[in-house]
Amino acid sequence: MDRGDPALTFTNPVIFADVPDPDVVHDGRHYYMVSTTMYFAPSVPIMRSSDLVHWSIAGYTGPILDDTDALALRNGQNAYGQGSWAASLRFHEGTFYVSVGSLTTGRTYIYATPSIEHGPWTRSVLDGYAHDQSLLFDGDDTYLVYGGGAIDLRRLGRHDDGTFVWDGPATRLVEDANVDQTSGLDAEGAHAYKIGDHYYVFMIEWPTGGIRQEVVWRSRSLTPQSQGGTWEGRIVLSRAVLVQGRPGDGVAQGGVVRAADGQWYAMLFQDEGPLGRSPQLARVTWDEDGWPVYTLGATMTIPAGAPSAGATDLLVSDDFENQATPAGYWNTADAGALTASDENAWNGSSLGLPWQWNHNPDNRFWSLTDRPGHLRLTTGSIASSILDARNTLTQRTCGPASAAAISLDVSAMKDGDAAGLSAYQQKYGYVGVEMADGTRQLVMRRADRQGSVAFTSAPVPLTAETVLLRVDVDFRGAADRASFAYSLDGAAWTPIGDDLAMEYSLDHFTGYRFAIFCYATTETGGHVDVDWFRVGDDIPGTRP
Repeated sequence: MDRGDPALTFTNPVIFADVPDPDVVHDGRHYYMVSTTMYFAPSVPIMRSSDLVHWSIAGYTGPILDDTDALALRNGQNAYGQGSWAASLRFHEGTFYVSVGSLTTGRTYIYATPSIEHGPWTRSVLDGYAHDQSLLFDGDDTYLVYGGGAIDLRRLGRHDDGTFVWDGPATRLVEDANVDQTSGLDAEGAHAYKIGDHYYVFMIEWPTGGIRQEVVWRSRSLTPQSQGGTWEGRIVLSRAVLVQGRPGDGVAQGGVVRAADGQWYAMLFQDEGPLGRSPQLARVTWDEDGWPVYTLGATMTIPAGAPSAGATDLLVSDDFENQATPAGYWNTADAGALTASDENAWNGSSLGLPWQWNHNPDNRFWSLTDRPGHLRLTTGSIASSILDARNTLTQRTCGPASAAAISLDVSAMKDGDAAGLSAYQQKYGYVGVEMADGTRQLVMRRADRQGSVAFTSAPVPLTAETVLLRVDVDFRGAADRASFAYSLDGAAWTPIGDDLAMEYSLDHFTGYRFAIFCYATTETGGHVDVDWFRVGDDIPGTRP
């Protein structure tokens, strides 16, 4: 951003979608931001912006995080609420680095690339889970800074091929990282920097009966407290922002970034109910003693940079035209066994970057080439519900309200198959087609808080081979409702079932998504073809 450019006014949340645990860097051209999507694949999304306000997906660290039963919804296992947490992003000497820990695998991963968009990516796997870790480059030394309720430091070394290894045990820098707090969520979510004469560690805490707070610890050295090191901690932000009638629970957890004009900004997040955790952009200045001072409001004005390539492109329409070249995140120099199996290998089809699968996909059973211009989902395993169905394809919902629809060819479904469009979280709802005794019927189902079906609409017989399905979500005024409809002609929509009262569940720990699904309950081999996915004004016909 250039100080002489006209001001850019925006409304927080700067992205009204589920983009938690943000970390931002500037490489001199663009801003890049990493966030958490846990059990979704491709793994660890990275976004790009030219102005810190308008963002689009630039890439991922890899097609999957790792190949385990839990991450792949195999053998009765899942990674809901786990997967990868709170990644760190750094740009150092011309290379981008991403680190992330996984509760599912008990490992810590570090990725490196000269180009987020194109790769190649180098992948390092370290035994042991470093909670909410942050990369810290300090001269010739590289560290991870992490911890919950404390601040730990662990040095990293490198093999000759550039991959990282642990270099010695962890050192505890700060014994008790909580600031003016005796109970609640312990300080965590470290973002570590060397700025001027100080090392800074930005963290989040949540005192019982209070709101989330941003705290900062700093020291002039990396000497632990136990060895005489002087570390100071301070609460630097304790502020909630009202969003669409929903009182906030506090804005916190995120890093700082220095813009091209020398000004500083912070990207944090706040819970927005079932939508998820949405980024809030704040100005940061520094007082005379070197402590950060945050300016945060529902409406903000910052100097504007060059126009972004597009709006915040996290929910987009798609005609499922295939790109013959795999996305850059497939360009992984040392993937090894990660993509060696047919299940994980690239299948010749490339989806748009906003799409993520619920858990690792089985690439043998989906395609953009079997029927060009269509997404084909073939049942390759048996499932009991959408929660354990593989190859469920998702995009984020967006506030304050959004809608999605699909055109679904159901002519090749088999008995016991179910396919459709969902408002997806543990307490899911969907409109779909189910096949039994050689006949098809339309139904709407919704689950309870435990993910068990709590309501099924009266079935509607379906003789047509193609049907349009639609889901609308509304977060305005904390309505948190999803409604469902179908169309046979593309001109008018017929509501079906009742509304889903959406709720955020820590069992999944992610905001609601639009999800396209197809699963088998009795025999595999059936399939559906999705001609298109439309959002918002792109949806044909009148509103239901």
